[in-house]
Amino acid sequence: MSFAFTEHEKQRVALASLLGIYLDPIGYTDMAVTIVWAVLIFVQFLVVAYSLHHRRYRPIHNAQPMLMAMLPVASIAWFIGDIVANDIVHPNQRWMRNCIVLVVWLRTTCGQSLVISALLMRCIFLWFKYRLHRRFTPLISTVFAALLMAAATVPSIIITILPTSKTVTFVATIDACIINPQFKTAATLLTWLMFAFLLAAFCMLFMGTKCVHNEHVGIAAAWLILGLAAGFNTYVMYVKPMYPASLVLRLCLVSANQGSVLVAWWAVMGRAVYNCRFRYHVYLVEWRLASKAAQTTRF
Repeated sequence: MSFAFTEHEKQRVALASLLGIYLDPIGYTDMAVTIVWAVLIFVQFLVVAYSLHHRRYRPIHNAQPMLMAMLPVASIAWFIGDIVANDIVHPNQRWMRNCIVLVVWLRTTCGQSLVISALLMRCIFLWFKYRLHRRFTPLISTVFAALLMAAATVPSIIITILPTSKTVTFVATIDACIINPQFKTAATLLTWLMFAFLLAAFCMLFMGTKCVHNEHVGIAAAWLILGLAAGFNTYVMYVKPMYPASLVLRLCLVSANQGSVLVAWWAVMGRAVYNCRFRYHVYLVEWRLASKAAQTTRF
């Protein structure tokens, strides 16, 4: 994977200029940002491994570490799709020139949709616990997971079957994925429908519901940061359609996407993980007292 200003890169910049596109070449700044985010993702996985190792610690167990582990897993797919589709690395392999794989499957289905689905599952779990006062059994969780998976994969399969000219296609002269305007509009509407559904679910599930340990605050923070990142993505796609040509925009975009997933995980899991590491016994006592007080109030 080369980040040097090679002869091929010079030709790519020259061809782009003939098309009226000012293209910032792929260089060492792209490499530095890629390395930084790769290191941060690796560190995040170490923290996730720590949370899974201590999953029997009641505050961590209550935060659903297995479900929330889906966020960093999704961030890897999202990261790979971003750095290739946004021209941060050269598409040297054949799969790197398949824009359907990059944009539809890696970035959207296995990235953004998986993150939103995990947060929706978290909302439903809290609703069962605090509103219905019922266990979120494996059977119920499997049914909801299957429905969310179908909602994410069925549109992606349909898009994959459609001609690339109607969705997103790879332009070899500038090594970039070009999105059909109608498809971009449909994809943007679908993205914001997902966020609207998440917001509606949040309001419906937590309106008048008292979460003993303020779990709804973490969900609200996660939704807010992901919504801001989605808003930035939408702004860039419409104001600067050829954003991969700009060094600043393409690096800001991948950083916004990865940063939002990172912050969303910490918003939900951070308090439990921090206290497990630094205030294990003290926080466990506080957590149990709060739970007992809530049960006493309920009955």
